[in-house]
Order: sequence, then structure tokens, then C-alpha cells
Amino acid sequence: MPILFTLIAYEEKVLVEHVARGLEGNFAQLGRKILERLGEADTQQSFQVQEYIYNCTKSSNITYMCMTDKEFDRSSAFSFLNSLKKRFSDAYGSSAKNAISYAYNSEFIPVIEAMLDVTNAGGEEEGAEETDQLLRINSKVKELKGVMADNIGFVLRRGEKVESLVERSEVLDINAGAFRRNATALQRAMYWKNIKTYMAMSGVGAALFYIFLSTVCGGFDLPSCTG
Repeated sequence: MPILFTLIAYEEKVLVEHVARGLEGNFAQLGRKILERLGEADTQQSFQVQEYIYNCTKSSNITYMCMTDKEFDRSSAFSFLNSLKKRFSDAYGSSAKNAISYAYNSEFIPVIEAMLDVTNAGGEEEGAEETDQLLRINSKVKELKGVMADNIGFVLRRGEKVESLVERSEVLDINAGAFRRNATALQRAMYWKNIKTYMAMSGVGAALFYIFLSTVCGGFDLPSCTG
């Protein structure tokens, strides 16, 4: 019987989970229970649960697990897990530690299925190069998605800043226009105030001069000065 269940987890957080088509059972729940029993140290262990064997390889807190029946060759199971570890590590490296649960299901399950086709047939991984290429393509697509998301976020943030600057510029233009209008009105008011002041001063000066002349010339009709 072939490999029926595959799981990759960081500590107890499942990152990838694959069950053979048409297979029903609580294999995933049992796999998570086994994750809880593994220690923190790097290890290779096998656990028998009823008629099935759960084979585990743990490295740097990442566990690679596959489930087979008791007749499946144990060395083939661990060879599969070592290849799985290499594929996954090459694709995601330390970023897996920060990933959310089932983060790599959609893009890594096709890789697992390609590897299972070879392992379950009892052959060598002749398609390893194609599998690696698929992983690299998936990794590049994910990287490009991240770059695009960052660029879109930058554009949106920059758009907000530009819009804010435009609004501030419009406010400054409005304030500048109001200031110019107020300055012009004030200048006109000061101009007419000065004219009125000059006229008043001229009138007062003329009155004082007339009073002075009337005193010197003997009266308001200026008889001494005009006779």
C-alpha cells in the first residue's frame, strides 16, 4: 500500500497536509496528536497506530510526516521524507516559521503528489528536476505577488500623501487669495484715511491762518490789510 497521508508542520502548526484521494479517516487528527508527542530535538521516529505507521523526521522545529501501512518499506518512507525536507527547505527556508496554518497547501501539494507518484510506484525520483522547477516557479510567483502588493501599498500610501499635499496647497491658495484681498482693502482704507487726515489738517491750518490775519488786520473783514 502506498504513502497515504503527508504532513509538514512548524512545531504544532500545520503548514501542509495531504490525504490520498478517496481515503477517509481521522489520519489528520492522529497526525496532530503525534506532533504533540514529539520532543523539541531533531529526530527520526516511527509510531504505530492500529494498522498504520506514522514516520516522522524533525529538523529545526519543522516536522515532516508520512503515513503508510505496516508492509511499506520503512527506508523508502524516510527517503521520501528526506526528499520532502529538501524540497520544502529549498522553496521556503526560514520563512516557514512565520507562516500561518496551511499557508503552503495550494502551491506545495502538487509537489507532494508528483513525489508520491514516483515513491508509491517504487521508482527513483526521475522527475526531481521538474519538481524542483515547479517549486522555483511557485516561489517566484509568490515573491512577485509580495513585490506587487508592496508596490501597490506604496502607490496607495503615496497617493494619499499627494492628495494631502494637493489639499494643503489648495488651502494655502485660498488663504493667500483671502490675504491679498484683505491687504488690498486695508491699503485702500488707509489711503482714504490719509486723504481725510490731510484735508482736515489743511482745513485746520487755513482756519488758524485766517484767525491770525484777522488779528493782525483789525478784524474778520481784514480792513487794515485791504484798505
